Amino acid sequence: MNFRAAQPRPLRTRSGGIVVQRLLLVSLALSFAAGIAAAQQRSITGKVVSATTSEPVAGATVSVIGTPISAISNDRGEFSLAGPGGTVTLSVRAVSYKRRQVTVPGDQARVSVSLEPDVFNLEAVVVTGQATGVEQRNLANAVTTVTSEQLDRAPTQTIESALQGKIPGALIQMNSGAPGGGGQINLRGVTTINAGVDPLIVLDGMVIANDAIGSNMNAITAAAAGGNASNQDNPVNRLADINPADIQSIEVLKGASAAAIYGSQAANGVIIINTRRGHPGAPRFSLTQRFGTFDVSNRLGSRRFADAAEAVAAFGPNAAGFCTLPGGACPAFDNEGALYGEHQLAVETDASVTGGNDQTTYYLSGLVKRDGGIAPNTGYQKQSIRANLDQVLGNRFRISVNLNAVHSLAKRGISNNDNTGTSTFLVFPTTPNIIDLRHSSSGWPINPFAPSNPLQTFAELKDNEDVWRILGTSTAKVDAVTTPTQHLQFTMTGGLDFFNQRNDILSPADLQYEPFDGQPGTVVLGKGQDLRLNLVGSVVHTYTPASNAFQATTSAGFRYEHRDQNLTNVVGRSIALGLQNVSQAASITSSQSEQPQKTVGLYAQEELLAASQRLLLTAGIRADRGSVNGDPSHYFFYPKASASYRFVQPAGGVDELKLRLAWGQTGNPPLFGARYVLDSTNALGGQVGQYRSLRLGDPSIKPERNTEIEGGFDAAFGGQTWTLGVTVYQKTITDLLLEASVAPSTGYRTRIFNGGELRNRGVEAALAVSPVRKAEVNWVLRSTFYLNRSKIVALPVPAFNTGGFGTSLGAFRIAQDSAATQIVGTEGLVGDANPAFQMSFSSDLDYKRFSVGFLWDWKHGGDIINLTQLLFDAFGNSVDQVPAGNTRIGTWASGKTKIYVQDGSYLKLRELNVAYSLPPSVPQHLGMRTARISFSGRNLLRFTPYKGLDPEVSNFGNQAIARNIDVAPFPPSRSFFFSIDMGF
Repeated sequence: MNFRAAQPRPLRTRSGGIVVQRLLLVSLALSFAAGIAAAQQRSITGKVVSATTSEPVAGATVSVIGTPISAISNDRGEFSLAGPGGTVTLSVRAVSYKRRQVTVPGDQARVSVSLEPDVFNLEAVVVTGQATGVEQRNLANAVTTVTSEQLDRAPTQTIESALQGKIPGALIQMNSGAPGGGGQINLRGVTTINAGVDPLIVLDGMVIANDAIGSNMNAITAAAAGGNASNQDNPVNRLADINPADIQSIEVLKGASAAAIYGSQAANGVIIINTRRGHPGAPRFSLTQRFGTFDVSNRLGSRRFADAAEAVAAFGPNAAGFCTLPGGACPAFDNEGALYGEHQLAVETDASVTGGNDQTTYYLSGLVKRDGGIAPNTGYQKQSIRANLDQVLGNRFRISVNLNAVHSLAKRGISNNDNTGTSTFLVFPTTPNIIDLRHSSSGWPINPFAPSNPLQTFAELKDNEDVWRILGTSTAKVDAVTTPTQHLQFTMTGGLDFFNQRNDILSPADLQYEPFDGQPGTVVLGKGQDLRLNLVGSVVHTYTPASNAFQATTSAGFRYEHRDQNLTNVVGRSIALGLQNVSQAASITSSQSEQPQKTVGLYAQEELLAASQRLLLTAGIRADRGSVNGDPSHYFFYPKASASYRFVQPAGGVDELKLRLAWGQTGNPPLFGARYVLDSTNALGGQVGQYRSLRLGDPSIKPERNTEIEGGFDAAFGGQTWTLGVTVYQKTITDLLLEASVAPSTGYRTRIFNGGELRNRGVEAALAVSPVRKAEVNWVLRSTFYLNRSKIVALPVPAFNTGGFGTSLGAFRIAQDSAATQIVGTEGLVGDANPAFQMSFSSDLDYKRFSVGFLWDWKHGGDIINLTQLLFDAFGNSVDQVPAGNTRIGTWASGKTKIYVQDGSYLKLRELNVAYSLPPSVPQHLGMRTARISFSGRNLLRFTPYKGLDPEVSNFGNQAIARNIDVAPFPPSRSFFFSIDMGF
């Protein structure tokens, strides 16, 4: 009998395939391979320390080059990872330290790594795309990185003030001294006339809101005719909501060449905020307790009257009854000091905890802050909680979740321009100091010289801005391919930003000015909601050949943004004393505005790092379409290109010299409704009908286009003991959003269209010196320099004024071949709001357990229209009225506006901090890990020729051009704090 060998029969699916068999074979092969891999893996442990202090470095990333294997050092600097067999190379990187590569032989299981401090952040990774970055030393753009140590030198209410004097190319000024902030960040000069002015704010990869919504104090002051909320309401922009203590670093992309990858929203620059992340290890608690106070830093004062005759000559016969001192002398009451002389206790508590393991890390923080104001019934409160979680899933998947909830309450009082005699510095010019306006046993005195008593107004007026905000982002990263030569990563980020702002204003019927309009008692209820949704996807491929001759990084992706802002404001008049609900008023008017917007962006970028990592070439493009454009489906393209090359030790004493050149384009979208004719309905003569807006929209409207070229160099000298960076740039803005008059027969007054050209040229420089760098002594000095000049190159409409109260009082004028920030008066050109230059100088010295840090901020030039002084002079009540005030007002009356357009130069001691770290035995005895005490202050000293309250002022809030107008602002203040920092 003939026997044949038995043949295996294929396992078939119901359809007759052999899939199951193949799956089994593949599974067996994978299991076998995994077993071999497991057998080849080995444990590598180690410790990362500082090369100068030998202190452990927490949060260092240790990765095995050519694999997805990585670990993070814990609070003791220790790490552990499962590495492959044989010799491997570890890459060790930590924030504020230089990167280092360490070779570990196959028979070595433990390694110790010491990292040199990166004092000047030359190896810090800076964002160059939506999902890519390069080290600062190779960067082809002038991007400024501000670390958490630089931000935390002195306590601050808002991020804007913490950035002042630290960014070359940035003019950062507060709009007034009112509690809760309110400031403007201007990067590289004027970039628009009628479009948005704020930089794009990106928080942990998500574009967030920085709106400034007015309270409608205009209903009380009638600064803008008493209608809806006005930019003269002294609003707060919502960047104030972010807790500075949560920030790890801030990157500032100042120009189009760096920000082009953000497309049509980045013409004013991009500010990228990165919050703190968790570190592996046992939970580490940090607690900071602060106590402080605020003090008015400048006062205007008022005229002193020698006798009744002098007072009567200035203020009429009513004055005679107040000059009752012997010999007919007049008393002098300090009503300004009585109003702005508060020194309320400010209290701040910051707490955080970080910890985790090699798979999960977390950072949790909380803030409770209460700052008292310098005037009664004013102040600022903020509470914030944050949770940042990072989770590693296997070797290839990572998830990050960031959640932040914020509540703030700002009580800002009343200030700025008014037409009802209610704002303090519009009342004091007409009120001589011979009257005591303080409360007495008989109540509040009536002010016979003005419509109101400011002390009574502040005591009884309610002006509360209550904000609740939720911010959240989730990011998933997949390392799809990781080999010694290639890395492919997919990233998806989703984000939500929602805030609800409620403004409550109550002007009781018993306030002196209330009955004058025939409707005593005013109540305002404003509600603003802003929802922003972000979805960002990207793919990044990095290729490095085995020869390591170059590294090519290709990235592409998309960004979708949805925004919906809904504003409602209700005004009630004639409300009885003791009532506060707007529905209880006899006369009620309301307004509502909703502005939904959508933006879709696509981008692609290629980065090539070659020539032993000395040459960097970058090219990219962004395509955007948005619902505010005339054609919402049309894509606008914004390209970029840059190059840099590093020369290593090109000359004696020069460690490195990097030459760089960059070019790019960004856009500035039209404001909402620019492509429409916004009609409304109203009743006239008992008939309800529809009426048109006074402005005609343009169905072909498109974003302004910002084209910038910049070049410069960065050099390191003396063993990297000092660095110098210099940048020159030119940016040209075309397709400006302009308004032109139209024929009355059209039924409109103006039309909006694209046209004209604006140019900025400037120079930036940054110098950093580390003269001493030892274990017990570390000293770092920094200085910045910046100047910018603007010019209207083309203007297809006749010259026009924008901002101000008329030519005789000083106005900003847009004219071809002139500076965009020029100020004209009756006699012609009288000034320019743009500074001649800006400089700053800072020092941070650590000696053993002591540390001292300070920052001086110097702005030279930049004129201000001082209408507050004009009012005091006009009513004969300036502190130097005789003879200086009389001379000034006489000069102005003769047609010389320039007398009130004044030099706004200043030198300010922005920050000062003196700290001492207690010996370890002291906090350990008390159950703590570390303890430090410090004294700090902000805006402690000021030197300026300006005659107003403060050269940082803007009656109209954040403006493209019409800043630097001083009309009865809230006075500036300085702060003093004692702090205790404890670690557990």
